[in-house]
Parts: sequence; C-alpha cells; structure tokens
Amino acid sequence: MDLTNATHRVAVGQFLAEAEVGFLYADSSHVIVDANEAVAELLGTSGDPTGRNVQAIDPSVDSELRNAIEDAVQSGRFTEKEIAADDGTILRFHVVPDQGGDGTGVLVRNVTKPFEMRHNLRRSNRILETLEDGVYTLDEAFVITSVNDAVTEMTGYDRDALVGSHASMLAGSETLEKAEEILAMLRGDSDDIGMIESSITTVDGESLPIETHFSPVEFDNGRRERVGVVRDISDRERNERILRELNRSARRLLRADDAESVFETVVDVTSTVWPEATVVAYSFDRTESKLVPTAASAGDHDACGPGTLVWKAFTTGEDGAEMAIDPARKAETETARKAEAETDSSTESFRAVDTPEENGPLGGEDAVSPTGRVIERSSDASDPDRRTLYATLDGYGLFRIEFDDDEHAENIEEPVELLAANAVAALDGVERENKLARNRERLERLDDLNTLLRRINGELVAAETLESIATAVCDTLIDADPVEFVWIGETYRTGAGPTPVARAGDSDGYLDERYGENAGDERSDERSDEAGGDPAIRATETKDTVRISDVSDGLRRDQWRERALARGYRSVVSVALTYDDLCYGVLSVYADQRSVFDGEFGDLIAELGDNVANAINSLETRRSLQSDSLVELELRLDGADTPLSRIASALGEPLHVEGTVPQGDGRSLVYFTADGDRSTVAESVGTAESVGVATSVRTVDGGPDGRFEASVTGETVADRLATYGGVVDRWVVDPERIAVTVTFPRSVDVRQIVEHLEAQYGHAELRSRRDRTEGDRFEPSQPVLAELTGRQREAIETAYLGGYFDWPRGSTGEEVATAMGITQPTFNRHLRTAERKLLETVLDERDSDA
Repeated sequence: MDLTNATHRVAVGQFLAEAEVGFLYADSSHVIVDANEAVAELLGTSGDPTGRNVQAIDPSVDSELRNAIEDAVQSGRFTEKEIAADDGTILRFHVVPDQGGDGTGVLVRNVTKPFEMRHNLRRSNRILETLEDGVYTLDEAFVITSVNDAVTEMTGYDRDALVGSHASMLAGSETLEKAEEILAMLRGDSDDIGMIESSITTVDGESLPIETHFSPVEFDNGRRERVGVVRDISDRERNERILRELNRSARRLLRADDAESVFETVVDVTSTVWPEATVVAYSFDRTESKLVPTAASAGDHDACGPGTLVWKAFTTGEDGAEMAIDPARKAETETARKAEAETDSSTESFRAVDTPEENGPLGGEDAVSPTGRVIERSSDASDPDRRTLYATLDGYGLFRIEFDDDEHAENIEEPVELLAANAVAALDGVERENKLARNRERLERLDDLNTLLRRINGELVAAETLESIATAVCDTLIDADPVEFVWIGETYRTGAGPTPVARAGDSDGYLDERYGENAGDERSDERSDEAGGDPAIRATETKDTVRISDVSDGLRRDQWRERALARGYRSVVSVALTYDDLCYGVLSVYADQRSVFDGEFGDLIAELGDNVANAINSLETRRSLQSDSLVELELRLDGADTPLSRIASALGEPLHVEGTVPQGDGRSLVYFTADGDRSTVAESVGTAESVGVATSVRTVDGGPDGRFEASVTGETVADRLATYGGVVDRWVVDPERIAVTVTFPRSVDVRQIVEHLEAQYGHAELRSRRDRTEGDRFEPSQPVLAELTGRQREAIETAYLGGYFDWPRGSTGEEVATAMGITQPTFNRHLRTAERKLLETVLDERDSDA
C-alpha cells in the first residue's frame, strides 16, 4: 500500500511537472512548499518559486491570490478566481484547501483566449440584439436555431416559440424551395451571399414583406448552418407605391382641364396611398373669401371662412408665416410631438413639417423645390393618436389629411408636399390655359366689336339726317352678342329730353314708360341725383359716360332699375354725344349680363359716342351751309375776361375782328383792326384768365395803327358758334363786352345757344333776331375749298388775313410760317399747292364756260 501510494505520488509529481497547468502548494503561512515549472512560466517568476511567499510571486496578482487562499481556508470550500495580470494575461486560479492539513493547493491556467472569445461573443450578441434588422440561424433541415430580438419584434412570436421550430412557420414553401436552390449554388463558395425578396407571416396572420440576405456557414466540427439577415421592407414598398401613384397622378394632373379635376385627383391619389385617412380638398372662393370643399374621400364638409381652423391653416401656409423650426426640433421624437397634445386643447397650434433632404427619389439637391406647403396641427389632447396635415396649394386652396391611427401617419410629409407641388403646378397650368382662353375670347370679341364699329362708321359717313345716323347706329349695334336693347335720344333741338330718335332690340315699352309724355315728373325727380338716377339723364347733364355695372344695386333707391330688371337688363352704359362741349343727345346700350361695359366694350361704346357726335356736327354744319332759310342773331356777351377784351383795353379802342384761323391744340390766330397805340398791346399778352390767353400780338401792315394778328389759346366765340353751325358776320370786341352777329340754320335751338354762351361768358344777351335767306349771306365756294387739305386751307387763309398778298406785304412768308408754327419752306409748299388748286379750279371753270 505504501509502495502503491508512493508510485501514485511519483506519477502525479511527474504529471504536474510536465503539465501546462501550473500547480503550487502553500502552507498555512502562504509559503510555497511545492510548485511545478508551469507556475513560474505562468506567473512570470524567475527561478524556482519554492520557498517564497505567495505575495512575492507577482505584485499584480499576489494580493488577490492571497485573498482567494484565505477565503478557501476559512470556508473550507473550493474557490475559483480570474485575475488579470499587468501584461494583460488573464489567469484562472482554482484554490483547494487541504482537508487533512493546513496547506492549500492552487491550480493556475492561462484563460486569456477563452476570455477574449467569451467577451467577443457577448459583444456580438449585444450588437445583434441592437440591430433593427432581424438575424437568424437555421440548421440544414431549416430548423430555427437562434434569432435576435428584431425577429421577435417583426413576427410577434416569442424567442422560445421560434427556436426549435421549422422555418415554414414563418415562410412559405415556395420561399424555402427558392432559398434551397440558392444555397445549393452557394456551396463551396463561402464568399457569396444569397438574397430573396419575399414575405413572412406574423403571429397575427398578416403578411410582412421582407428582404433576406443569407449564406451557409460551416463550423470546425463539420456542422453546417445557415445564417440570414431579415429586413422589413414595408416602408420601402409603401414609398415605391407612393412614387408610382405620384407619377400617375402627375400625368393625370397635367391633363386636367379645370381646377375641380385637379382637386379630385389629389383626393383620389391620397385616398389610394393612405386608404385609412380622411381627405378633404378645399378651393379658395375669392368672391366670398371662403374655402369651399370641392372633393372629399367621404362625408359632407362645410365651407370654412376666417376664424376657422382650416382658414388659419390656409393663411398660415400661404403667407409663409408658419412657425419657424429650430434645428434642435429635427431631433425630436414622436413622444415629444405627442407631448404637445397635453397642452390646452382649445389652443390650436401649427408647425411647419420638416421634410428630409437626403438624396433620393423624393428629395435631394437635384429635386424640384415644391411650391405647396405642408403644416401640421398639434395633436388633440383628447385623442393623442390623431394626426392632421394641411397641404396648402398657394392661393388656390388646400387639402386636409386626417389619420385616426398615428402609426399609419409616419413618413408622409414629403410625398404630401410633392403631391401639393404637383397640384400647384397643374393649377397654374389650368389658370394659364383659362387666361389664354379668356384672352382669345376677348380678342375675338373685340375683333367682332371693331368690325361692328367699322360698319357703323361707314354708315355714319353716308347718313344724311340725324334720324338716319341714329337708326344706323342702333340697327348695327344690336347685333353685338351681349346687347339686348339700344337707343339714341336727342337734346339739342328740343332743349329738354333726351327724346328718343331711334331704337333697336326688345324694349317692351321701356322708353315709352321712361321718356313718354307722362314721364316728365318722374324724370325731373331723378335728374338731380348724380349718384343714382337714370343713366341717360345723368350722361346728358354731366356730358360724360355713365356705366352701370349691376342694375340691381340700389334697387330701392331708383325706380328705373326695377323697370330695367323686369325687362332683363343687367348692365347699362349711356354715352353723352358731345362735340366741343355741345351735347347733341345720348346713346344708351343695355345688356343681359352684369359688368358687360366695365372693360373694353364700354370703352368702344364711348368711342362710338364720339364718332356719332362728330357725324352729327358734320351733318349740322353741312345743313347750315346748305340751308336756304337762315336766322340772324345779334348777341351781346360779357367779354371782360377774354384775351381780345384785354387787348382792346390796352389799345383803348374796340377791335373789329376780320377772321380767325384755327391752328389745332386749342390755339387760333385772330386778325382784327383797331386804332390806338400798339406799344400798349404788350401789357395784355400772357396773362392767364379763365377764358383764354393771348400769347402774342403783332401788327400786320407795319404802321402804328391798322391790322393786328393775335395768337390766342382757348376757344374763341367764333369756335363756339361754329359748333352749332353758325357763321360769324360781324364781331366787335371792346374792353367790357363782345358784340357778334351770326347766322344759323332756322332749325337751330336759339335758346340752347344763348344758355350755352351764358354758361361760358357769364352773361349773354340776344339783341335781335332776323330771318334771312341763303342769298343774304356770302359763303366761299365750297367746291373750291373742298379741293384743299386742312393744312393747305390754313396756309392760304393765314397768308390772306395776315396781309401776305397785300402790296406792300403786311407779313413776310417767314412771319406767316412762324404764326402757323411751321418752317418757311413748309409754308411755301402748302401755299403754292393751294394757289395751284384754286387757279386750276377757276381756269377750268372759265374754259368750260368758253
């Protein structure tokens, strides 16, 4: 037995001496009694450690080793401890107390590599558990051997339910067969990785689209498994679906013919992408200043005006005054966003939605900057899961998207903004097309109206009487599309009125009721009201154009409006037919629509009124010259403020006017004779008065007394009387008054002429009235003068009255040219042309008589 024990001790000693595991035995004083060579190598001691105290072995481990030995001795139990040396080596000590004695045995192992392996494994496990992508392993039979937390979150299964189950629990047979085929192709090449896009079934039975990257793995012991990484691609597929819908919607929007189609497309696309959302599109009604619901995914919705939440979102987004986003807000979590809802729910707040700027299909530096704005209302405290977005469409309106489930309302801001931008572009296009269409219609209408006016102007040239002029205008103008009724009334021959002369269209007795024999009292009641009153009467009184955009305005105030509305008239324009401050009558046009005459059409009617007045004036002038029955009036006017009266005052003598030559631009040359000192005439030149100014006065015959030429601005008496067809026979001006004798056609309204002169000169007295015949008045030969142009006639009359043909000459050619405001060569050309025409006429008549 002793021999046997000795043999065992020898064998153990030999084993310990040759083993890689270190062994030492310390007594109760912690002195090493025995140790093998491995201890010295593991602890880094030099020489044999026997006889040394434990704490003298390695300062980096001695204290902990001594503590471990003491713990083992005191407890009488096995103790294990891992200690890191200064050089980074990890040593594991197994301390065993000697049950039969006071010593302690210690085994020492170098566990640095296993320790690092465990550390790396734990770190890998932590990394795997923090990944958003799922990681799994399968054996060769497709049995799940491990999964990370992301897989359990995706599927909803517990880890215990998944590990040990077949992969068909999640994936379909087709997916597994396809994976087997790919794995067969990958065997032998550990660098290749397979990829499958498929779907897995969650614990709720829903299908989750995934993308799986996997590869076979072979371990050192020959065991084979498959490791894979699973990624949830539902967001990507949703974004791709959104992009497809946005692309399709962009084409639909570009083809939209009207704004309503754009709003309907926006609602259709939004409902398709987010079927769980409630979508309402509002268009902005500028007339009513309201947002009107134009399209909606479901339900009826009310119009929203100022003060409503939708209106606030519209004005905030449109004006760009939404809340500024602090850069720190970009890092806010959804929890922070929901925390806003805990504030008072009665106070609605808005914030601009921060859209991503990464490069990609929905953003990036190359992306087109959208013009729509997306703002978000803070969640309601009573329903924190509800989320509402408002996408404003510039000034066209906005659309609202409301989600009841906040989980479905993530990552929607950017596509909503892009959809809004596309909608704004489409609405801009519709607006441009509508504007072009309106412009085309306007140009076509103006072209038709201009053609109509040319027809009327042609009729005016050929008309011989006032009635024919009025009839031509009414019969032609009634052909204009918006015109329902048109009539012309005269005032200058009756002194009252207006009295209808011609009419066209459906009046249904309107004129008889308004301007018949029994309508006088009613008309007089409305004459004084310039703001209201009958437009025809107002036009003749103000000698201006009166436009009524809407007959229904002021219906209770003006009786004529009720009668006009009863006949379907909605807008009216009345144009005074005036020529040089003389009102011949009125042209009134009625339409069956509002605001017809507010623009170009009304301007054309006003222009037509001027043409009609010119035609009437020409007609009256011709009738005056051709009339065999004349009336001669001797008038006395107050002339203290006239330029000629001031000249007479300066000379101290009356002026006898021989003739006038109109120069255009409100200027005339007046030629007169007077006695007196011409040096005093300069005092009367250039003084501004109410009636006119004499800008220059010069003598014509070169003597101290005789004829004078005065350049006068403003209308002269002769000009005003010529407007009524009058021809001045005698005209004398003294410092206080003007005496003038003039002949008119017998049909002229003498009272109206006197009233007109009183309005201009303050006082007009009719001294006498005599009837005359054509033979009593000399008029220049009309056929001769008809051959001359206006400038040629002006040149020859100015030269004649200015003494150019006298001998000696009263004026030189240069002086006459200066008076006319032209150069002398131009004057000479006009004068010689006029002389040649006059001589040709006279000589041709002589030859004909011969």
